[in-house]
Amino acid sequence: MLPDLGEITSDESYADRRNDLGFWEPWVRRGLDSLGFPQPGELRSPGESTNPVFIGDNGLVVKLYGEFWCGPSSLECEAAAYRVLAGHELPVPALLGRGELRPDATGWSWPFLVLSVAEGRPWQRATAEMDRAAELALACRVGELLGRLRRIPLTGSEVLHPAAFADLLRERAAATAADHREWKHLSPGLVDAIDDFLPEAAELLGGSPEFVHGDLHAGNLFVDPERGEVTGLIDFNDVHAGDFRYGLVQLHLSTFRADRELLAAALRGADWPVAPTFPQEMLAFTFLHDFDVFERTPLDLTGVTDLTELAELLWGVDR
Repeated sequence: MLPDLGEITSDESYADRRNDLGFWEPWVRRGLDSLGFPQPGELRSPGESTNPVFIGDNGLVVKLYGEFWCGPSSLECEAAAYRVLAGHELPVPALLGRGELRPDATGWSWPFLVLSVAEGRPWQRATAEMDRAAELALACRVGELLGRLRRIPLTGSEVLHPAAFADLLRERAAATAADHREWKHLSPGLVDAIDDFLPEAAELLGGSPEFVHGDLHAGNLFVDPERGEVTGLIDFNDVHAGDFRYGLVQLHLSTFRADRELLAAALRGADWPVAPTFPQEMLAFTFLHDFDVFERTPLDLTGVTDLTELAELLWGVDR
């Protein structure tokens, strides 16, 4: 008998089950059968993730979308991203199929995607064994990939719309000071200065909207250290028709762990001109990011008392 999906009725019950391989495996196998895919010998969970994700030993990945934890919007974003990225020869998984675990249900149908597995190893595992020169070279390759992404045409996508990104920035501007008071990464005086520091969204944005991956943490970026190549970029739940600089925030503060040499290498790879105003602009995008991006940053920022000092500490790179 299949496990009862009806017991997932809230954010809390979803959180308890989302990475439970024993609960999901029978459903994943049924979903693969429904689309005619071969069954893997074994399934595994890659670890903690927002969505239930399971990887088969035959190279198939199944990603499920619940009605909680922003599941419906995540599915829309991810499906739109794969449509936009298709045919551009980028190191992203192939979208192989789309189905529903309960297509005839009166409630949530539990949609899912079947994807190809990403090659290589996640950034944090691969770079732990690399020398400095090789790590900097890989950071440059990451920048090259981001440069290619920002040139992808966004025509034909209703989900990736620039108005939605501007709305996100305005929502974050209204909430960010309160959030930082709760997160306590910064001194109270610094948090009090955030509202006056932040520019209007229209003032911060410029140029045409670009494809932006908003969650470039170390588990979403795959590399092959032997070949010195970026081999995979996954998880398109948080993509935007937005500004290139927004995508740098999670990459630098989480994946690069605020290492400004790695950031400089990525900017060179992306051919991004670093203006004198870059640190201030990036601090604004840092405050406007949708996540607690200081959570994984290995810096004690509580003693910083000036926003200009904070901007240079985090985002000051050689020009």
